[in-house]
Amino acid sequence: MDDNEEIIDLTTTDAPTDTAWTIENEQVATRLDRFLTQQLDGLSRSAIQQLITDAVVTVNGKPASKPGYSLRLNDVVQVASTIPSSAAKDIVPLDIPLDVVYEDEDLVIINKPAGMVVHPAVGHYDDTLVNALLSRYPEMRDHAAEDVRPGIVHRLDRDTSGLIIVGRNLRTQAALIDLMKKHEVEKRYLALVEGVLALENGSIDAPIGRDRRDRQKMTITSLDSREAVTHFKTVQRFSRHSLLLLQLETGRTHQIRVHLKAINHPVVGDMTYGSGHRRVELDRQFLHAFQLRFTHPWSGEVITAEAPLPEDLQKILDQPELL
Repeated sequence: MDDNEEIIDLTTTDAPTDTAWTIENEQVATRLDRFLTQQLDGLSRSAIQQLITDAVVTVNGKPASKPGYSLRLNDVVQVASTIPSSAAKDIVPLDIPLDVVYEDEDLVIINKPAGMVVHPAVGHYDDTLVNALLSRYPEMRDHAAEDVRPGIVHRLDRDTSGLIIVGRNLRTQAALIDLMKKHEVEKRYLALVEGVLALENGSIDAPIGRDRRDRQKMTITSLDSREAVTHFKTVQRFSRHSLLLLQLETGRTHQIRVHLKAINHPVVGDMTYGSGHRRVELDRQFLHAFQLRFTHPWSGEVITAEAPLPEDLQKILDQPELL
């Protein structure tokens, strides 16, 4: 969310993390569109201007009035991480290889690699899971014209690998979302964390909301927050690290990462919520969605899908002397 996982509630969804900047002295009087072109790599000035026209950009909480707005000291410029539904018709099917773990005529389960964004967002228009899905499953293009996230039921952060369920039609997408909301999809993760946990197992029950000082982060707070529950079990202890099996009861943006930071055992490699220590050579967080279990909404079959640790994470565990 994007961060571990976020359930997509079509009526009251948690938004993925937006991007925001506070204007400093050297940026005063810069045109808004020029400033954003400098900040958002890969987007042309005309693309930035279209975002402003589509009200994706706000200044001090209000939609930006025009691309040529002259920035003032302490202005807060914010870009919504999702692109407007009006851009859905422009999503291009791309032949990106997918690791399909399960598929039938109604749904598919993908083992998403680290580095892949789930659906189009600012800065990621044509290299996402959705682009790949539209190529492999052409029938999904029928509802892609109205939605920038066709079939998507839940998200995984860009640098979290593992299993994600997709509905191949609107009926199944809605049914899967309902299963998620009722907590009828079991989702299990593996995470390597800093420090040695004393507990064999436990639960973290702490509400999560946006960090008021840094809108790109989530935090534990009682203000504008939502319930979040994470269960964990210690699988293996090393000298300075622990391998955990985690199960989500809820699906909030960055939930696992925020909860593990809160108990002073952040995920190894987490550049946002981690300690900053680089004892392990890894260019992303050690977090993998390895198992899903749910009842198929139409056949009634119990589906259990698993994805082994990817090579970069397994390589770390194969060197216990470094942990």
